[in-house]
Parts: sequence; C-alpha cells; structure tokens
Amino acid sequence: MARTRKDGKRSASATRVGKPRPTATGGTWQVRAYKPTPTSPHGRVVYRHPETDRQTSAVPGNDETLDQVFDQIEKSLDQNVAIGTHTPAVAGASPGVKRDLDALGQLYLDWLVTLNRSTDYVSNRRSLLNKWISPVIGEVLVRDWSVEHSQQVISNARRAGLSACRVEDLGSTLSGMRRTAHRKRTGGRWLSKDENPLEDVSYGRSANVQGAHRTYVAPRKRPSTDRVIAAIESARSLPVWEWMPDVMSYAAFCAPRLGEQLALRAIDVDLETRRFEINGVWRVDHKAEVDGDRRDRYRVPIPKNGKRRVAPYLGSQHLGLIRRCAIALELPEDASEEIVIAAIAAERERRAQLDSDGDWASYAEDPRNEPWLFVDASGVPPTREAFNDAWHVIRDAIDWPKHIPYKNLRHHAALWWKSEGFDWELIAEWDGHDVRTLQRYYVIAAEDGTEKARGTLDDL
Repeated sequence: MARTRKDGKRSASATRVGKPRPTATGGTWQVRAYKPTPTSPHGRVVYRHPETDRQTSAVPGNDETLDQVFDQIEKSLDQNVAIGTHTPAVAGASPGVKRDLDALGQLYLDWLVTLNRSTDYVSNRRSLLNKWISPVIGEVLVRDWSVEHSQQVISNARRAGLSACRVEDLGSTLSGMRRTAHRKRTGGRWLSKDENPLEDVSYGRSANVQGAHRTYVAPRKRPSTDRVIAAIESARSLPVWEWMPDVMSYAAFCAPRLGEQLALRAIDVDLETRRFEINGVWRVDHKAEVDGDRRDRYRVPIPKNGKRRVAPYLGSQHLGLIRRCAIALELPEDASEEIVIAAIAAERERRAQLDSDGDWASYAEDPRNEPWLFVDASGVPPTREAFNDAWHVIRDAIDWPKHIPYKNLRHHAALWWKSEGFDWELIAEWDGHDVRTLQRYYVIAAEDGTEKARGTLDDL
C-alpha cells in the first residue's frame, strides 16, 4: 500500500519491489521501481547505494527499460558488484570516472605498481593497453565486457602480424584486467566473479618438442663452455671497453642479468666470502633523448624480480675482482686484498648510517659518485644499446651464432653449475628463480627420460 507523503499527498506505488536487505541499524530495505511521472518521464529505481548507504535513484538510459535497470541493480547487489556506469564523485575532487575498460586498464597498471613490478614490465603492459586494447574496446563498460570483445582484441593483433610472444603478453594483460575487475573494492567489484570474459579465448604459444614449456631454451641456443671461453679471450684484443672480458665472464659463470651486471658496484662484491650481492638493476630513461649520453641513467635498488640474492664467483675470477674493485674505489690498481676489503666495509658502514633503515644496499647515492665496476666515458654504466654494440663487435669477430644472444650467457651459467654437480634448488637461489621456473628453461621430462633410457634401449 502506498505511503502518505509529508505534504499529505499519496506516494506513488512501486511497480516492482526487490528482496529485503539489511540496513546498518538492523532494519531492512528493498529496491523499488516506480512508473513514469511528469517529473520522471522514464520511471526510476530507488535503492540504497552500497558505498554511501544513502537512498539513490537510477533512471533508464538510452535503449534501456525500467525493468532492465531494476534487474541490473538487484543483480549487482546480490553479487557485490559496483552499481552504475561511473564511480561516485568525491567531494572537492573531479567527477567519478566511467567504469569502462580504459578505466579498468588504469586500475590494472596502478595495481602492478603497488606490487612493485619492474618499470619495464609496467611499461610493456601500458604499451599493450594503449595500442591493442584501448582503441578496440576501451569504451566498453566493464559490466558489458564479453568473450567476443576479448576475442576481437586477440584476433586483431594476430591479423596485424603481432608475434606469438606478444600475443601471449596481450592475453595475460587482459587476464590481469579481469582479475582487477574481480577484485573486491570500495563500492563493489567492477565485474562479478561469475563472469569470465576470457572463457575459451586462446592466446598462449603452443608447446614445442615433447611438451616443452614456452620458455624452454633449446640446446642449440645454449652456448658451450668452449665457445664462451673463446669469446672472453677474444674480447681482450678487440676495440671494446677493457672490462668487457670480465663482465662476460661474470655473466657466463655467475648468472646476473645484464641490468644487474651494469648495476654492480665495488661494495656489492664480498671478497671474503667470494660472492656477488645482486641487489639492484641499471635503468635508462627511455622517454628522454635518443642520444645515449643525454638519457637519464640511474640505479634501482631492487633486482628485476624484486628479490635480492647472492651468486658465488669462481676462484679464477678473484684476483681480477680485487683489481676491479680497487679501480672503482679509486685505490691504486695493485692495492692489496686487505686494503680493498677494508675500503668496502667502510663504505658499507657509511651508507648504513645514512640510510633510515640501516640498509647500506638501499642507500641512494648520486650515480656519478657510485663505485661502479663497469663504466663508459661518462663515468657511469653504459646504456643497453651501447653495451649491445660492443657485444656485437665481439660476436662478429669470432663468428658467434646470431641466434644465441648475450643474455644466453646467463643460461650457460645455470647449466654449467648443473654439470658441476650442484642441485637445481641451489642453482635456483643463485640464478634468482624458483626451482619450477628454472627447470622450465632447461628440462623436458620426456626428453630427460629418453636420455636416461638410452643405454637400456641400445642393449635391446
């Protein structure tokens, strides 16, 4: 029965009434739909907004009926999904944004930053969003996101000739957006967890021989130890930085990534325990000038995967590292091991006292004042492009196969450790991966089993 208003007039009767829902004070309320009136010619649906707990009304938009609006609000409340096409405006701030896939993409990028994903990773995902997702489905409301929309993005990318690797990255970006939409937040999820706009959408790279994982490094792409040693020796007589043989040796037998190698300082070398402390990565601002000498270069005090680690170096590398550290610390090139160790300890102590957490490795020093192990003419580590130019001089001089990139020296280190009898668990610690990820690079169960069975098969 319709209630009487304060002005004595009879209230309009609801044409539809939703299920009872609890209020914060212990009572109940219901979603109600009201037929068109002179002041609301399309009708309206009245409900309590879950974010403000205030009575709110919604009216049908273009091509919407009153029943559709009512059903959508009831469904959203049941599934704890945000109501409306826009986020509520905040007092004193700009109006709320439209809950479309462009806005969801920005939420996804913000979440990656919160997770401390690397700058390169976030930039990669932003590029995919801007080029392949936003122009195609960016204006689609998240609540309307369908399998057809997702498939359209993947199909367009494949038709445009995007590599299988990048298509997979594109699919994983859509997957990350889906997880972001499903995540509970103030005002409700942007998409019900029952909704899967990627169902049956295929974007992964197919496996190759005998079920190998997509990241598997085939034997033909793994440099042999003889080839690695020959490359290091050849570098000593070629027109490249005098430290190139050393950095190649560390890559091939200690497994730091290129960015981690360029970020190494004298204070990151523990000459007493004979190991590297991998605790940072070298970055170059890709938005600055193309000229490598003008681009901002800086050190980020955290490795690529966010985990610091240690990696042992060879006994044969020890004397060279003492010299390299002495040069970096501006000591005489032939300074004794004891003097270099003392200088490293003193510098670590100085930085620990200056850092708010007492962590010498995290203290941010001006790049021009860091005791870098590997520098170019400007006094700081080179850009990746400049480094690769130097590597190509070496590669071309010794007829190194072009299908084996410099980064595969790191793969050599992991396999060389294994050949020396170390367990995968320990190698994973030194390499900076978990065991499962590490083995995906090198182990195929079927191939490994066939190799072990070879002797028995030969006798049959």
